[in-house]
Amino acid sequence: MMDNRIGMEIRNLRKKLGMSQENISSSVVSQSAISKIENGKYVPNLHVLEAIASKLGVPVDHFLTLTTCYNSEYIETTYEMIEQLSLNEEYEELNRLTAQLIDCGEAVEFPNWFKDYIRIHHLFSEFQCKKKDAKTTLKKLKCMAGCLPFEQSIQTKFHLYLGIIHSHMKKYSYSETLDYLQKSLASVEGIKGKNTYLHKKNLKIYILYQKAIIELNYHHYDAALKDIGQGLQLSRNYACTAYVGQFLYYKGLCLEKKGVPFKNILKHYEEAHFFASFTNNLPFKKLLSDKLSVRKEESYGFYN
Repeated sequence: MMDNRIGMEIRNLRKKLGMSQENISSSVVSQSAISKIENGKYVPNLHVLEAIASKLGVPVDHFLTLTTCYNSEYIETTYEMIEQLSLNEEYEELNRLTAQLIDCGEAVEFPNWFKDYIRIHHLFSEFQCKKKDAKTTLKKLKCMAGCLPFEQSIQTKFHLYLGIIHSHMKKYSYSETLDYLQKSLASVEGIKGKNTYLHKKNLKIYILYQKAIIELNYHHYDAALKDIGQGLQLSRNYACTAYVGQFLYYKGLCLEKKGVPFKNILKHYEEAHFFASFTNNLPFKKLLSDKLSVRKEESYGFYN
């Protein structure tokens, strides 16, 4: 039987405060979802629990101390939250969430694979938030390698993060970095579970994007163009508009580095600028505006 101590406590606090289910609902959690939580039909994930706790005026820890186990639905929805934060590169929020989950894991019976999954993302988010350097993060991640179970979602992110962090080291093997990313790319297709089809495509796009940037930075332009082409096709097919713009920009940059005349590259930058405007990515939009402005002035004879 499902542990319903959280649902019962939400109902008790709500009634003490004279609030209805509608009063504690929000854009994060609907009234019908609150009804299911209170009746033990649904276990809220951390994001939902935070929203309810805020309405009731208590810290989220108040609820987390009431239970020692979570069902598969909690794991699934929290897993999806972590993935989305990771793909959107929202590292501050990812760091906060994973830190909270690690604290919960001291008292809650999370599956071992999920604990490892949380730890990997916490370490990587610490690196991205500049709380730990690349060398320390790489060492900690590698220490985990021997005890990780063969679970595809863990393996994919593990190798992806090793590759990204490895590329930030002052002295490293380029081939080893690419090997990590290639392993990550190969393991994406093995990820299983409900609602994973689109997620796998988004993750594949993200890996190709990171791989292309590293290849471009180390002057492997043909390899970068190949990955950019794959990433661009997937981004268009699955309406990942932010990545379409990024891939177009890096395609133009690669071609420019290869010495292709700017008049033949212009269309890529202009289309990237359109997508930057469409997604309201202001720093990226400014970068492209400046680039187009400078290069158009240099190529003034071409436009006339």
